[in-house]
Amino acid sequence: MSKKSSSHVDGVINSLAKRAQESFPGAKYAAVYSHTEKKMIFIPLSEAITSQFSHATDYGSGVFEGSSALVHERTGMPNIVLHEARMNRMFQRSLPSRGYAAPVSQQAMSDATLELIKMHGLDLFKHPDKTKDELVRAYVRPTVQPAGLGGYGINMRKDYPIDAGIVAWAWPDYLAPSLAIDGGVCAITGHQRLFAITGKHSSNYGAAVENGKIARGLGADELIYLAPYLIDKGGHQYWADPKDQKAKLRDGVINDGPGEECVAISADQRTLIYTPMRTNRLGGTTLQYVIDHLAAKIDLKTKEADITLHDLRAGKYSALAMVGNAVKVTPMRQVDLYDENLKLVETIPLFDKGQIPEMLQTLMDRWSEETRGVIDPSHPSLLTPVEL
Repeated sequence: MSKKSSSHVDGVINSLAKRAQESFPGAKYAAVYSHTEKKMIFIPLSEAITSQFSHATDYGSGVFEGSSALVHERTGMPNIVLHEARMNRMFQRSLPSRGYAAPVSQQAMSDATLELIKMHGLDLFKHPDKTKDELVRAYVRPTVQPAGLGGYGINMRKDYPIDAGIVAWAWPDYLAPSLAIDGGVCAITGHQRLFAITGKHSSNYGAAVENGKIARGLGADELIYLAPYLIDKGGHQYWADPKDQKAKLRDGVINDGPGEECVAISADQRTLIYTPMRTNRLGGTTLQYVIDHLAAKIDLKTKEADITLHDLRAGKYSALAMVGNAVKVTPMRQVDLYDENLKLVETIPLFDKGQIPEMLQTLMDRWSEETRGVIDPSHPSLLTPVEL
């Protein structure tokens, strides 16, 4: 290696070390797949270097998962939330539908995730704000993607090299913590989930970055995507021109947010309504756990049904909520609708600021208490302990 090349590499590593410290607080190491050792290895995060000349970068062909780890308040040990469910989704749904396999087994990826948390210990959970003496959520990101310098061409050859990696860092909140008290505002800008969602694929999120930025620029806390189909006031399902903004704002059907599921609480607060998979939602593991296990513990019924704008206007729901790994359970008190020129044309209020409906608050509290280990989980699949 020439002196110039060596200097460049040293400069990249130093730059990445600084960037990692700022962007991934608490993260010292990463788990990455070694193409020479043919297994997951652990390296300093700043040395997790890949080329910018990548099939994954240019064509959005990566696959990833989002998970969380929290320190159990009764045992003092870290636990990964819904670890098996998320590994199952990556290896049994997202990767097969993407058309390539991970370079390691599901068990090896799972084991590496636990080992990475163990290597960091409780330091991983220290609040990024050094003035706060508390332990917070660590976000966990396993990822699999075509390797850098593997060549180009949309159609990947059979022997295309595949990378895998895992990073975890202290990230207390995805949305503003104040929303858990006040409730948030969602924006509907007419964007629909038209491209089939068949897994947690990088290509799903490119447009979400742009659309979410638009919503936040309008002063909303999150965007709501609409389903591919519409439902009129008489309950008839139909498909319209995707450019027909008036039809979408009149007859739209709620789908999800850019990175989370969207659910409703009935007006009588007895039922959680979740949208059917035909709305083209991902199928969230957090929501599935609530449906399968947690809801019954708080006497909350669950129902699969379309959540229409007509029903929102008619007062059939007391609240909406965003549900997912990153957002946890976040209440939404208002929906704002915008025309094609991003002019506000309608506001649908659900509850007053700071007046979260009682059952939604109970759901929020139960999820928090179970994941933190304050109470036993509704089902043992929720928490996977990490022995330090």
